[in-house]
Amino acid sequence: MAEEKLFVRKATGLVREIGALTAIIIVIANTVGLGWQKRVFQFTGLAPLPENQWLAGIHPMVMAFIIGGIAILLSVVAIAVLSAAMPRSGGGYVVISRILGPIWGFVGAWLEFFSISWSFGIIAVAVFEGIYFIMGPIAFGSSFAPPGGISGDWFLFAVGLVLVIIFTVIGVFGVKLTGLLLQVMFWIPAVLTFYVFGLLSQASSTAITTGMANLLKLPSGLPATPDNYVAAATNSTLLGSGVIQNHVAAGGYWGAVAIAIVGAYFAYIGYAASTFVAGEIKEANRSLPRTLLIASIIIIALYVSVSLVASSALKGIAVRCVVGNTVTVGPCSGNGQEFSLLSAWSYLSYNGVTGVSLSAANLPTAKLWTTTLAGLSASGINLGSANWILVIFGVFWIANDIPPFILTASRILFAMSFDRVLPAPLANVNDRFHSPINAVFVTGVVALLGCFSESGLFDGGGSLNAGSNAFLSAALGSSGGVELTDLFDATFFTLFTLSLLFLPIMASKRHIFDTAPYKPGGKGGMILLGAAGFVANLVIDGFLLFAPAPAGDFDLLQIGRQVTNPLVDLWALWFTIIIALAGALIYLYYKQVSKANYATIFAQIPPE
Repeated sequence: MAEEKLFVRKATGLVREIGALTAIIIVIANTVGLGWQKRVFQFTGLAPLPENQWLAGIHPMVMAFIIGGIAILLSVVAIAVLSAAMPRSGGGYVVISRILGPIWGFVGAWLEFFSISWSFGIIAVAVFEGIYFIMGPIAFGSSFAPPGGISGDWFLFAVGLVLVIIFTVIGVFGVKLTGLLLQVMFWIPAVLTFYVFGLLSQASSTAITTGMANLLKLPSGLPATPDNYVAAATNSTLLGSGVIQNHVAAGGYWGAVAIAIVGAYFAYIGYAASTFVAGEIKEANRSLPRTLLIASIIIIALYVSVSLVASSALKGIAVRCVVGNTVTVGPCSGNGQEFSLLSAWSYLSYNGVTGVSLSAANLPTAKLWTTTLAGLSASGINLGSANWILVIFGVFWIANDIPPFILTASRILFAMSFDRVLPAPLANVNDRFHSPINAVFVTGVVALLGCFSESGLFDGGGSLNAGSNAFLSAALGSSGGVELTDLFDATFFTLFTLSLLFLPIMASKRHIFDTAPYKPGGKGGMILLGAAGFVANLVIDGFLLFAPAPAGDFDLLQIGRQVTNPLVDLWALWFTIIIALAGALIYLYYKQVSKANYATIFAQIPPE
């Protein structure tokens, strides 16, 4: 009697070449990228809150990173226990499909694959956004412009496409070469981070004022001052109803925190990146829990500290007090709303209010990033000639996201194909480089979605949406990728942590429970950890779905709000449902085509 064929072959063909240090770097590099360099300023601008209303002087974004960090740690503990029990490539796909069921594993991982691949394209474009539109003015004294005759959105798409192609080709050569490249791309900005923290610590009022005078010029040619920004943000004659005091976050301090948690979660995406390449990590069943926790603690500490230092550096500079329609210079002596350079510049950079911008306020167009602040501080203490270092710092922290994207997304496809729920060629592994080359190429192709969205080609008035079609703008516009990747990722990790809650109580999974190397607290302890991780993810889901709207209605699904056009306003929900249903149909199709005994396949952990 012929032996029943379960998996594509008896061994994966992948090799355990990733050491503990590289596993930590994969998580940190995948997570720390674009968001943390501007997040504290971005969500100060989107949901401004008078600075005299902060709880115990803690910025809402700092609090969001603390609360989000606690949720991430609870999730990481649950994920670490599960990944140690099933250290296979594909990570959460293998775990969910073996515990909750194959269709749940497929649909959850299908969404996560799109989340990671879409982010790949977003970050590829964002590398050049940082160089051309944010860091240029601070490092080199002026913004760069695309070559003549090329629109800005097409230029960004083109350079993003080039980076996608380059890194996709590199990914073909496997984890060894990709890991070496990642080491270089990680350690350069990691070392420079100490230099940036040093500059932030020297960002006094005098240094910032001097730096602005040196680097930023008003349209009149005069040096920009902190007072110019705060005066413009609170000036109703200049901005009309778009002044900052009219767009204060709903719900006060905790309303601002709720909105900021959406940004914090996006910044934390990638915290479990190494689990997807667990089948290529040395002694993964022992090292994964330790490396995941170390990486997560480093990330949380970095996010909280840089947000705290950066916000503190600008808070209190050029303060104005707003009482009704009256604006006075200086702190409020009684009731009133206090705004400083921190709130004003952030608001004018990221408010999302139609017609309100830095250029509309007759100010330099350089937006506020951590690198912007560091560059001003450097110029103010006579280190401005070294500001080109900040370009390397900023760009490398963005670009080093990309190698982990290639590894993690392609291994999801590989694991699905190895289980025979996707075409078998996606499980092909190059004998020389031990890389699933077809899965890598498909990841690069899907990344083009991110290039389209981040470049702005489909934004209202963009080159591919000149008629400003509302649905196209919502579905494929520049804010769409952030919202979708949040939703896809949150769905996947909610299922991932739920798996630990069910594992100890399912008799049919007793063999997985018995062989797990870590059983903290035994059966009861694992159930408790699973419940904690699951609830933490549900809380994050709630913020993504129901957080109050900021001024610009930015990247929030807000199911609970009153919508005027459900097709457009709730597009991310419909798009998520469509992608999930498409995944379910693909699973059901291949279940029939492969003629495989799925009951047997998904009762086993894949071979190594």
